[in-house]
Amino acid sequence: MKRPLIIFSLSLMAGILVSHLIQSYLFIIFSFLIILLILLVLFQIKDKKSFMLFGIALFYLIGGVSFLYNYNNNLNKYLEYDQEHVTIKGYIGSEPDIKESRVTYIINTEEIILRDERIQIKGKVRLSTLNDTELIQYGREVLVSGRLNIPTGRRNPGGFDFRNYLNQSKISATMFATEQNIDVKDGYKGNLAVKYGLALRERVLNVINKSLPPSQAALLNAILLGCKSDLGDEVEGMFRGAGLAHVIVVSGMHVGYILLGLVIFFRKCKVKRSFANIIIIIILWGYALMTGFGPSVIRAVIMASVVLIGQIIKREADVLNSIFFAALIMLLYNPAFLFSVGFQLSFIATISIVLFYKNIKELLDNEILPQYITGIISLTLAAQLGVIPVVAFYFNEISLVSVISNVLVAPVVGIITILGLVMAVLGQIHIFFSQAVGLCNNALLSFVLFVSSRISSLPFATVRVITPSILFIGAYYTCLFYFFWYKPKYKVQLMLKHRVIIGVSVFIVILINLFIPKGLEVVFLDVGQGDSAFIRTESGKTVLIDGGGYLDADDDSNIGDDVVIPFLLDYGVTKLDVVAVTHGHIDHTQGLEPVLESFDVSNFIIPDVPVMDGLEELLRIAKERDINIESCKKGDIIDLDRKTHFKVLHPKRDFYINESALNNNSLVLKLYYEDVSMLFTGDIEIEAERMLIDDEVFMESDVLKVAHHGSGSSTTPEFLERVNPLVAVISVGRNNFGHPSSDVLDLLKGQEVHVLRTDKDGAVIVKSDGEEIRVFNYR
Repeated sequence: MKRPLIIFSLSLMAGILVSHLIQSYLFIIFSFLIILLILLVLFQIKDKKSFMLFGIALFYLIGGVSFLYNYNNNLNKYLEYDQEHVTIKGYIGSEPDIKESRVTYIINTEEIILRDERIQIKGKVRLSTLNDTELIQYGREVLVSGRLNIPTGRRNPGGFDFRNYLNQSKISATMFATEQNIDVKDGYKGNLAVKYGLALRERVLNVINKSLPPSQAALLNAILLGCKSDLGDEVEGMFRGAGLAHVIVVSGMHVGYILLGLVIFFRKCKVKRSFANIIIIIILWGYALMTGFGPSVIRAVIMASVVLIGQIIKREADVLNSIFFAALIMLLYNPAFLFSVGFQLSFIATISIVLFYKNIKELLDNEILPQYITGIISLTLAAQLGVIPVVAFYFNEISLVSVISNVLVAPVVGIITILGLVMAVLGQIHIFFSQAVGLCNNALLSFVLFVSSRISSLPFATVRVITPSILFIGAYYTCLFYFFWYKPKYKVQLMLKHRVIIGVSVFIVILINLFIPKGLEVVFLDVGQGDSAFIRTESGKTVLIDGGGYLDADDDSNIGDDVVIPFLLDYGVTKLDVVAVTHGHIDHTQGLEPVLESFDVSNFIIPDVPVMDGLEELLRIAKERDINIESCKKGDIIDLDRKTHFKVLHPKRDFYINESALNNNSLVLKLYYEDVSMLFTGDIEIEAERMLIDDEVFMESDVLKVAHHGSGSSTTPEFLERVNPLVAVISVGRNNFGHPSSDVLDLLKGQEVHVLRTDKDGAVIVKSDGEEIRVFNYR
């Protein structure tokens, strides 16, 4: 076979992917043995392809076993110290990552000290601290005290998998510590190459900052070194909106520009090619070191090294083989790279350019546009067509203006990168030389900022999209591969029978989606110490009750943008028929603000009470967007479809409970779906529960959303007896309030109620056909 590296790399990826999904050594070995059995049959007939299949099986096994070994070893390293207050002895293994109010470091641990017991453990811990202390440099020895946290995996559908993200950097745990709990020692440790690489990076940053105005310096630091700490969220958002996010992330494009500049320089200096190539390889790996060894940079540097070495030994490198060789090396070093967004985008974009660029350019070539314009458009389209599904899958956004912005900016960025490198070198001699070159670069950087600002401000520069399904992504890449590579290369046309098969298949899939009954689905989201529940009826009506507020007691995440909206888009929701808020506490309201601002919402429902404390911002947004606002009280009915409706059980007309007023006047909704019912109780406490009991409200339900996160001030024995649930869901996160109460847990256990908690089970999913319920926990 001409390109065995492609097959071996794909086989390695398959092994990693299967082990990630199945998490079983036994399954990996069993599937490997099946492949070996096939090989034995093939060997008997002496087929030469058996050797290739043996390589496929071997790399599949290596991928699966190496991923599981690294993953389990990384996950279990500090498992016994989870939530323990410990002291870590080690040294700083990264540059400080500065983001607004916090600074993050990676600590390479040597010892864990717990209650005077010292345990030697070598690993990595992610340390967060407030941005009000002196920065700690790479290699400094430290003693840090704090609570050790083992990162959780994905907690909600469409949610961010923090554990998988940290695993890509081989980080096993996290810790937050204040200045008084961080003792910086005098000793230095760490890798000398990294130390000098970071020192050189710091010198370059100083040169750039002294040579350009602040905005232009921040942009050049991002383009040349990937340092975005001074860029600001507004400018980053501007580049994303213009479809130029890749410009401010050091990638293969930047490596290519630097490689081009170096090749031209050595050629002009008439340096022998073999010697020049060796110097270029060293410089490129030094550049990768300075920029932090990002996946896209490593990929580009490995590919460049293969090409340059091929020139030295007089062998022409195959581009596709070089791409997959880079993937093979990176995944053998760290199998978790496969799940890095940067890794996926870098390789898919590069492969797309190699496969599709030529054919797209042939389609676009004309006598009106200059060749270099059609070349840039073709390059941008080839890369964009390749990465669109990946970008939509992870970020739920697609840029509609990226072609325009890249045509204007891409050539300029190449010049900026090369001039930036010249500034970095000349600035080591004298800052005057760097400032002189900076006069030219300043104009180009200002042009890029201007273009990004103007284009990102265009209406519909970016559009929000739902998360594409794996089936859709597969179909997309099949069509892309066929129409932009296979068909132009082999000059083939789809036969009539193939068109009929494809048409019938698509029609069947559409019929299945339209006519197979879906039933009712309710998702109690894991929003930490807060409440949020999503409901989708059999007919597709959608409801969101509350939106959570913050993930944990020491977490400042935006729950709406980071959890609720990604979940809705993952579930294919772009329109909400009803958004309801039970009361005005921040752990129920905050996540609803971005939902009301960015989604098509038909009705906004609030409790019919005289006091609107905590709801002012939500009401302002709803009025600005002309969303219908309804105040609901006991006795109201909210119809969703012919099989599904809500009955409002509380608050009571013309009656306001003054004790714990916001909680006790929460909206209480009972959902009916044929023979199944569910009770959503907000944060009502004993006083409201007593009123419902005294008024003899019929509350019996199959599923109970336990009030006030399982607080001891709610869920009395009498109330639980009236509801008589089969399942109880407690929406709760890490907190200092003692939620859920042990008394409430004991009461539920005594009534033989099946209890699920979002802090332990992640999102709780309840499905029903109208007669029975099925309950799943997402974790």
